[in-house]
Amino acid sequence: MKSVFKIHNPKINKFSQSSSENFSLMIVMVVLSIQQDWFSVGTQIKDYRKKGLQSRFVWGNKAKTVKYLRKHSDVLYEDALVCLKYKNKRKLKEELMKVFLQIDGLGLVKAGFCCQLFCGQVGCIDSHNEKRFGVSKNALSFDKKTKPETQLKKIKLYLDLCQKEGCEKLWNGWCKHIANTYPKKWEDAHHVSRVHFDYVAN
Repeated sequence: MKSVFKIHNPKINKFSQSSSENFSLMIVMVVLSIQQDWFSVGTQIKDYRKKGLQSRFVWGNKAKTVKYLRKHSDVLYEDALVCLKYKNKRKLKEELMKVFLQIDGLGLVKAGFCCQLFCGQVGCIDSHNEKRFGVSKNALSFDKKTKPETQLKKIKLYLDLCQKEGCEKLWNGWCKHIANTYPKKWEDAHHVSRVHFDYVAN
């Protein structure tokens, strides 16, 4: 299979890095995808753009995330851009994960997804990938109330899990899996991959 990651990931990276507003919208897309069918996320984003916090899709912790972003997105965006200056990729990943994990409502998995969308690093071991690779839920848990050194250990373990497959392979495999699992909704892996950019850019 041709790498759909190489086709579409650079586009969402460029979009996410271009402004604080785009950066924030990318994170909102990630949050809206929590416990949701990926096919429905495009509709949810359109509704959010029209209604903001009044959108029926912004509920519970998702509302907390949006409120947090409205207060802190500019600082988070600048901090994320600083991370890109690290020449050591491992250091870049660790520091970028820390940036996204500051956000209310984001744990390891969705922070990893944000890294993937922001600069093509880390990856998302969601419920589909969790089953595909036999990852335990405990490995994906993250308590923001624990000591910084404990949090860093969890971050490093998550990075190790993603590294086993690699960010590109995680993306390509997930898109193919979703297309095969829901053939009535998706044309192919290319279609699943393409909307990562289309949802936020259109």
